[in-house]
Amino acid sequence: MQKPFYAEDLTPGQIFDLGQKNIARNEIIAFAKKYDPFPFHIDDEAASNTVFESIISSGWQTALIWLGMMHEKFLTYETLMGSPGHDSLIWKNPVRPGDTLKGTLEILESNISKSRPEIGFVKYKAELINQHSKQVFFTESTLIIKTKNSQKH
Repeated sequence: MQKPFYAEDLTPGQIFDLGQKNIARNEIIAFAKKYDPFPFHIDDEAASNTVFESIISSGWQTALIWLGMMHEKFLTYETLMGSPGHDSLIWKNPVRPGDTLKGTLEILESNISKSRPEIGFVKYKAELINQHSKQVFFTESTLIIKTKNSQKH
């Protein structure tokens, strides 16, 4: 497990590598059958008659793949206090079986709350890029993270 980040540790321009993940066909189909059973997520023939031309991952699965990478490589449970939500969530290109996705996160802003100095708001943007250098997922969001001052309370 990595060392915890406090809000003061995160400054605009910092970039974090979220690692990479290979997407298996059976994972796409299993997820879709349970949560998003559109034919283009589970059936080759049906998918071939769509704009996608073959099976693709559910966008929600792609978002959860990114979230898993965040938990593994960036989020620290000792200091993370949640998120007020996403400002942007975009799926630019489909994720296909066999794709390898690489994730990155860039800190955009880090501000300490004036009324509650034990917490900070850290705005970031993150993306997943496939092996063809195409962006398949983008989000801009804010995290609520403890400050070093929180240890004094």
